[in-house]
Amino acid sequence: MSILLQAAKKKSGTNVPVEMYPLFLCVGVACGSLAFFTYRHFAFDEQLRLWKNPNLSSLDDVLNKAVTEEKKED
Repeated sequence: MSILLQAAKKKSGTNVPVEMYPLFLCVGVACGSLAFFTYRHFAFDEQLRLWKNPNLSSLDDVLNKAVTEEKKED
């Protein structure tokens, strides 16, 4: 009877082999470094335009050039 009870008892926790722990560690380090370097790139890159910044915009130059070309054609 005790063999049947032990077989029917639920196992608590997950059944993860010990060999997988280094893989989990490496994936965790990779995800952490991904988050760190992505944040550093977005926060400190002066050439990256995430918000409206007229000092870095070349749209006015392109539009003004198009308008002057149209005036020359007329």
